[in-house]
Amino acid sequence: MDKYVYDGTRILKNKLGIKSQEELSLFEHKITMPRIILLRERKSKFTRTFDFNHLKNIHHYLFSDIYDWAGKIRDVDIAKGNSLFCKAVYIERYAEDIFREIKKKNYFKETSKEELSLKLAEVLLDLNALHPFREGNGRTQREFIRELAEERGDNLSFEHFSIKENIKLSDLALNPEILADKLNEGMKKI
Repeated sequence: MDKYVYDGTRILKNKLGIKSQEELSLFEHKITMPRIILLRERKSKFTRTFDFNHLKNIHHYLFSDIYDWAGKIRDVDIAKGNSLFCKAVYIERYAEDIFREIKKKNYFKETSKEELSLKLAEVLLDLNALHPFREGNGRTQREFIRELAEERGDNLSFEHFSIKENIKLSDLALNPEILADKLNEGMKKI
């Protein structure tokens, strides 16, 4: 049983009662794309703290007009393809580890340009494995990583990632160097 979906479907319960996956996907895109632009222009109302609350705030900002649970940790286990994401009962603990490491490394401010894409790739893969939300993890984690790069003076774009590459992100977990090369393609100094 998945309390997040309408009975007998795989369609997520949403604020508009949309019960067509295609229509819901279009609505999500219509709502989230302008908000991503506003985040990039730093017009959101929350502070960039680069902790778990920051990630939750991004998710809430992007999805609050669509889902009641925007910004809240999922309480069901989920998988995509062959990838099982962090079990719901361990999300808080795993998140603490991820964000403690980011802070311990001073948000990569002293990391060399050559090493930065690998460090960001490792964080992105950890966030993807964490997958704390029922939906919208990819957009949220890419924005978080983009902001983290920006915090240290780099501009990171994910526009060169294809939809298939974004979906297959979980499969890259065994080889962060491949992901680092892709991130490096989208990184420029601000």
